[in-house]
Amino acid sequence: MKKLSILIIALCLFVGFSSSAVFAKAIGVKGGYTMPKDDLKDYDDAWNFGIYFDMGTFLINNLDFRPSVDMFTLENPDNDNDAVDVWGIHFDWYWHFMDKGSIAPFIGFGPALNYYDFDDDDTNDEDSDAGVDLFLGLDFKIGGTPLSLMIEGRYKFLDIAARDQTAIQANLGIAYNF
Repeated sequence: MKKLSILIIALCLFVGFSSSAVFAKAIGVKGGYTMPKDDLKDYDDAWNFGIYFDMGTFLINNLDFRPSVDMFTLENPDNDNDAVDVWGIHFDWYWHFMDKGSIAPFIGFGPALNYYDFDDDDTNDEDSDAGVDLFLGLDFKIGGTPLSLMIEGRYKFLDIAARDQTAIQANLGIAYNF
């Protein structure tokens, strides 16, 4: 039930940014590979997936706001009861530092709310932490279509209070531009 509540809150926040002057410019899906580091190194690498919205420019022409929701599962190979689903609600800022052409490199950062759902059979443990992501990548426009591709690499601080809970992600996304 809490997962559904978090998803509804996230969608309300995304819709809340839409007004008569600001509408989503694109909606996309992304997926990739997550490699836990530091204190999470006992967990296996995992696949991730998510959805993102390109809300357009903010303040300057080359700064985009792209909120997103994503999910991956951390599993400990030594302990079958030690698995956790990590749901992230992200508020990302993408800076296209070489303008927005058919190939547009970017760097960025974004605060995140990471929600943990532990898969322990005995209890229904849940937790959440504030985190931050640092990322870089490329946007590719697919000529003659409303589609674009995104390739990105992320360094995730899952908990900013405990800076040793980190992960690296490599993602590939496709978006439909309105």
